[in-house]
Amino acid sequence: MSPQTEKPVSKREKISKANSTVFVAVALAAVIAMFCIISIKFLWTRRGYNARVISAKSQARDQLETNNKNLDTLLEQFEALDKSATTNSKTILHALPPVYDYPALATYMESLAQQSGVTLPGSVGQDISAGAVSSSIVSSPLEIPLNIEVNGSYDSVVQFIKNTEFSIRPIHITGIEYTGTNDQIKAVITANTYYQPARDLGVGKKEIQ
Repeated sequence: MSPQTEKPVSKREKISKANSTVFVAVALAAVIAMFCIISIKFLWTRRGYNARVISAKSQARDQLETNNKNLDTLLEQFEALDKSATTNSKTILHALPPVYDYPALATYMESLAQQSGVTLPGSVGQDISAGAVSSSIVSSPLEIPLNIEVNGSYDSVVQFIKNTEFSIRPIHITGIEYTGTNDQIKAVITANTYYQPARDLGVGKKEIQ
């Protein structure tokens, strides 16, 4: 039996085979290039995110270090204030309480009335405990409107007004209406007092995007 001879490959078949090889190579290169581009974009985005996280953490660390440094100074100042004969922490709390306490306010006004020799037949204003601010990041005094009716002699009413002016707790009288005689006067006093909500340190979580 004579050996079988191979059929020669035509030029067209060679070109077709070469084109297929080139197509596969180009497609593979395109896939690799796309993968590289997506990977680079992802890594660049991740790098930016990590940089923002590091920056936020650095700011928080610096703030904590500053707070720790200020804490020692604040403790020293508070101890000196608390030892003062004329001004101490209790006096400050009475002057500007950190919470809205309507019963305590009513009791305080009643004590001023008793010292002055007048009577308080009604309330000292509307109780707004439900909407009162308990804490704030920026702590500042808030007004409490007062509407006080007192009964007594002319001298006792005048004394009550003086006592409110010299009271530890600041009371700003905005208006007074008098009715009656010198022996028995009814005075309706509109005024404002204040409280200063406790400061919220604002410690929380921050989402970094």
